[in-house]
Amino acid sequence: MTGDAYVGVLLAELHFPANRSLKAKRQPLTSLRDTLQRRYRASFAEVGRQDSWQLAEVLVVLGASSGRQAQERIDEIDRYLHGRDFEVSRVFLKSVDPVEALWDSGS
Repeated sequence: MTGDAYVGVLLAELHFPANRSLKAKRQPLTSLRDTLQRRYRASFAEVGRQDSWQLAEVLVVLGASSGRQAQERIDEIDRYLHGRDFEVSRVFLKSVDPVEALWDSGS
């Protein structure tokens, strides 16, 4: 593999205390997805708690050409999440790894 490539990952549980339906949860998650894709060029998925009105587990993943850049962007996303009108219940995972560390490149 040539060049440096890094992956930043953030897995968090969000809490929407005012929600009374799954439909009410959809709008802020759609807005969050759109912002993270546009502003941070990150991928976003709701990966858990889909049947809960007030909770969502979300996964945010991004690629970068340096570990420092990936870490800065993941930290910015973390701060952005904490500044929204929902609560961040937990951050399960927040990491930056070189891509080559994610698989056996000798195969």
